Amino acid sequence: MKIPFFSFSQMHAQVREGILQAFEDFYDSNWYILGERVAEFERRYAEFNDVNFAVGLSNGLDALHIALKALYIGPGDEVIVPSNTYIATWLAVSYTGARPVPVEPSLPSYNLNPDLIEAAISKNTRAIIPVHLYGQACEMEAIMKIAVKHGLYVIEDNAQAQGARFNGKLTGSFGHINGTSFYPGKNLGALGDAGAVTTNDPELANKAKVLRNYGSKKKY
Repeated sequence: MKIPFFSFSQMHAQVREGILQAFEDFYDSNWYILGERVAEFERRYAEFNDVNFAVGLSNGLDALHIALKALYIGPGDEVIVPSNTYIATWLAVSYTGARPVPVEPSLPSYNLNPDLIEAAISKNTRAIIPVHLYGQACEMEAIMKIAVKHGLYVIEDNAQAQGARFNGKLTGSFGHINGTSFYPGKNLGALGDAGAVTTNDPELANKAKVLRNYGSKKKY
């Protein structure tokens, strides 16, 4: 069987044609905010990430912020964050009125070091945000054990690791509710800014949908 050869220019032309057709279909739908196309992406991304629910949002910072708000984290609370991460991880916490508590990384990966987490836990600690950097998964099994031991929530920041796995399980499927980004430079980039939360908890998914829509379950 002869396998057809496609040059880069041919592939580029096919991709461009597909994108233009998608834009045309989207434009002709006359529904530019949320709608069935977003719902379809949510279903497909949840399936891809091996979770029950994905909720589309405007960007990765909103995803982390809404995840925290869905867990009722706010003033007086503390959230453990990596000292080595993009500022959005910290801003998501401070936007709720809670305090980010930094923990140093593990040198082999520069991800959150599980061995240092317990020393940072106080009576005000409510959650841990592990950040999977540069496609490298955090040591999620150890982090989840600490969270269970201390009754803490886990919110994965999966903006740089869609499709990565830790011991066979996908990042973005360990935590109670997790945030990701589809900024153009990310592993899975949009033509513009976008984000999502992922979760297996229907109540948290519904809260995220309400929070993205001004606190309402209905349009207007």
